Amino acid sequence: MMKTTESESGSRALAAGGTALAGTLMVVEGLLSGLQGIAAIAKDDVYAVVGKYAYKFNITAWGWIHLVVGVLVLVAGFAVFTGSVLARTVGVVLAVLAVVANFLYLPYQPFWSIIMIGLGFFVIWSLFHDIGPERV
Repeated sequence: MMKTTESESGSRALAAGGTALAGTLMVVEGLLSGLQGIAAIAKDDVYAVVGKYAYKFNITAWGWIHLVVGVLVLVAGFAVFTGSVLARTVGVVLAVLAVVANFLYLPYQPFWSIIMIGLGFFVIWSLFHDIGPERV
């Protein structure tokens, strides 16, 4: 039987805290993204377009994109609480997808998109911190 040192148990506690934080942030990000999508679907003229943009979709299409991504991130956020490596990996992939979607959405809601991108990067960092080589 291996004996754990104090630094190993502290590292495991930090990893568990990182996983809980990432899961919580994913649930929040999924809810906010879903609400953003619903707002765009319900009222097509809610968001203003700033200039011309290469990735131009109508607001309803962006609403559906945000709603679907939000639901997926929300479900993955709950799955992250299980501590599964697969759930954390899927969480990273979906967080990257959410960051890309918000980056492409910058012309419509620049301030909000930057907040969501920052939240996504923090989720990715938290999940990668937990998947580190010493934990696999």
